[in-house]
Amino acid sequence: MSLNYQSLLLFSLTVISFAIAKIAYHRGKNNILLQPLLVGVILVVFCLYFLNIPYSQYIDSNRIFQWLLGPAVVSLAIPLYKNSHHIRQWLGGVLLTIVISASLGVLITWMISQLFELQLNTQIALITKSATTPIALSINEVLSGNKALAATVVMFTGLFGAMIGPVLLTRLGFHDHRIMGLALGLTSHAIGTQKALEISPLCGAFAAFAMTLTGGFLALVLPFLV
Repeated sequence: MSLNYQSLLLFSLTVISFAIAKIAYHRGKNNILLQPLLVGVILVVFCLYFLNIPYSQYIDSNRIFQWLLGPAVVSLAIPLYKNSHHIRQWLGGVLLTIVISASLGVLITWMISQLFELQLNTQIALITKSATTPIALSINEVLSGNKALAATVVMFTGLFGAMIGPVLLTRLGFHDHRIMGLALGLTSHAIGTQKALEISPLCGAFAAFAMTLTGGFLALVLPFLV
């Protein structure tokens, strides 16, 4: 089997796994346990394990998806632009919320890291958990953090927030889509924003705005702190 053929098969594995996950999610009436990214990852891991395919070979065949992360995040500017008049009305409060929340997230994560005496590159990876993947990886590359750990932590942070966030916010009495979007974008970045877009365009716009500013804030502040 040629290398090109293997690469094509591994690339197809990613696409097919996610397509199956999306179908399962819609047929399951958007059940949080069937979140497409979670199901897709499980399917890929299952296939790699039983076919005895090294992860390094799989990731080399799917580099294009890492490159597409940047354009995918930029495309979130569309719902942001369409709902910019709503965001302008809340701009001061949103900016203050993002700065305080992101700062507290960094501080708490750093304190826990110090408590367990984690290595510096591990601390950097954990601190970037609230940034979307392209920004988190860029920060870790600049600061010599653990990029593999950062990508994993960011993904699971987003998944966890997207799965329980809307339910938790509703249970706590937060039904305003602007507040829900802000919370999902702050805590769950791109995955939370995708979930927010399922709720409403307004919710998605606030999530995209919060995600973008949180990532930008961390990218500007962390190099000075570290």
